[in-house]
Amino acid sequence: MSYQINEKYTDEFCERNAELLSRFERSMYQTRPDGSAQTWTSSAVTYTRWFRDRHGKPIDEASKVDVDDYYEFVSGQYEGGATAGGKFDGVQQLYRWMSRKEVIEQNFTESLVREDYGISNGATRQARALRQEEDYISIPRKEVELLWKEENLPGPRARNELLIKLLWYTGLRCSEIIRIRIIDIDHDEYKIKIFDKKTNDFRPVWYPQRLKPLFAQWLDQGGRDVIGPHGGESEYLFLTHQSPQMRASHVSRIVKEAAKNAGINEVLYVDEAGKKRWKITGHTLRHSMATYHANKLDTKVHHLQKILGHDDIETTLKYVDEDDSAIRQAMQRPWS
Repeated sequence: MSYQINEKYTDEFCERNAELLSRFERSMYQTRPDGSAQTWTSSAVTYTRWFRDRHGKPIDEASKVDVDDYYEFVSGQYEGGATAGGKFDGVQQLYRWMSRKEVIEQNFTESLVREDYGISNGATRQARALRQEEDYISIPRKEVELLWKEENLPGPRARNELLIKLLWYTGLRCSEIIRIRIIDIDHDEYKIKIFDKKTNDFRPVWYPQRLKPLFAQWLDQGGRDVIGPHGGESEYLFLTHQSPQMRASHVSRIVKEAAKNAGINEVLYVDEAGKKRWKITGHTLRHSMATYHANKLDTKVHHLQKILGHDDIETTLKYVDEDDSAIRQAMQRPWS
């Protein structure tokens, strides 16, 4: 069967990608409102560019791991907000359509959920309310500390205790913590170099000295040796039995499991695809750390902005509670 291929795609993409994008665009405009069709088509094009530049092959040859990589990239680029959500939805629609048209045998993207990437869900008013203003859910420190209790930690404990505590004490994104290489860690200064894809440069992040024994147990005392064939050769701090580098979705699963073991996790709602949206995920720890710093430790907002790697200080201000008594004290104390 022949299809009319849009010339704007043939100018930029290989013949196969141009064909798929043209067919997908036509299908979306025939079956969806123009606004949704435009958003999803644009998101599919953005994804196709990324996939082409990274892998150099047609999008129907992508794997679940490839799409997982893209979602991590998008979440990091757009702070998991509405823009990231639109790009997530566009790729989901693209592969759902390819599955329906039997271009691919199975739609592997159905098992990839927003919460594992810290991407907010703005689909319904109920969802926004349950997720506390676009996924800015935080939990108190006493609940965070339950996650690394021995009886709640999933195995291997040496790895997962360090992972969860490092998430809490640094506020790193799941997509950032998995990119930490052993050579990026300065154990004398208790500092880690974190690569920021937005600036294409590194930013320093410091961790407390209390984590030193955990680093030693994991790196120097045989903790990594139990992690399959990659334990002795991986350049990355965190790895799995199957891979020399952990994935962001794996980080989130570890946190969710620890929270369920502690009896503090819960399903907020079930989305339209039937996927459960959990209260406590890897990204929740980032929000919890930021909220704790902003409102309990009185960390200066511009310092917290640098800690979290935010481009816009307005993003950081979302963590600050609106507390009139604190504002009153700040204004009256100097003149008392």
